[in-house]
Amino acid sequence: MSRIEELKKQNPNFGINYVDYIHMAVGKSKYTELMVKLFKNKLTEKTNDSDRHSLAMEIVERFGLDFEFIMNTDYLTMLNLWRVLDEVGYQNFNSFKKFMELNEKKLIGNSDLTSYKTFDELNLQISLSSLRQEDNELEKQVVRLYDTDEWLVLKPLTYQSSLKYGAATKWCTASHDNPDYFFRYVKRGVLVYCINKKTGDKVAAFKNIDTSYENETSFWDVKDNRIDSMDADLPFNIIELIKIEFKNKKTNWETLSDEHRLKQTLYLESLKNEKKSYYDELSPVAGNHGEYFPEEISENEMEEVSTARIIPMNATGRQASTTGPIMWAEPTATA
Repeated sequence: MSRIEELKKQNPNFGINYVDYIHMAVGKSKYTELMVKLFKNKLTEKTNDSDRHSLAMEIVERFGLDFEFIMNTDYLTMLNLWRVLDEVGYQNFNSFKKFMELNEKKLIGNSDLTSYKTFDELNLQISLSSLRQEDNELEKQVVRLYDTDEWLVLKPLTYQSSLKYGAATKWCTASHDNPDYFFRYVKRGVLVYCINKKTGDKVAAFKNIDTSYENETSFWDVKDNRIDSMDADLPFNIIELIKIEFKNKKTNWETLSDEHRLKQTLYLESLKNEKKSYYDELSPVAGNHGEYFPEEISENEMEEVSTARIIPMNATGRQASTTGPIMWAEPTATA
């Protein structure tokens, strides 16, 4: 018996049979038969190219699966796949893929896959793994404020350094899909990451120094919940260090060298162009990609881009409202 067949036997509730589920809801066989027929006819109506393409794009966009592979499945299989992945969750699935990648490279400390029970445990291992990987180039893109055997406190100056040191968190400033958030907040304030090297726990701290925004000081846990600084479990000396750093009138972006600021601007543009090209290839209608990425940025706006005035996008890559709440603006908001 293959491992997959054994898993199916061990998890009978995961074997999807729509007839059983419909009968459970309807209760009588003759009506179950009618409902099955009606349900099949409803699915048949959804098998046109437009519906299949739209659903496939959602799966590809959120979970990074291969477009051709998805399009080669029938609509019901595609729908079931979407429902399973949606229940797992976008961030959990992408963390899982990162865990697989690191484990295959033997970069995960605990390689006993049977020992894991939650996604948080995977994220902890991803976090610890990211700290063990040295990158000399990234060292030029952070300001280390404090570094001991237990704690690392730093200011990420570039998007790449934010991805590394914000790995396995739900901070929008460390989102792989939305670099615009990172640029927006390092432009207007001081962003600090506090990392426990032994436990993998992380806390982000932010201080707005841009007078065009409301005065704000905030702390965030790995799940992107806004917390009180006293609940962050940070040593007193680190809290005091952050207070001192928050008095700095220079943002993370301004701390970055001119050379790296230019590189970041070009990098952001390359990401935008790469995304545009990707959806151009997938879209069956030329130019019908407006819902997947922001409008083109004109040459006259390039100077604003270089100062990180980036069009915000939501978690699926669609353009978000620029009038809605911004990261760390309210205690109930999520980054």
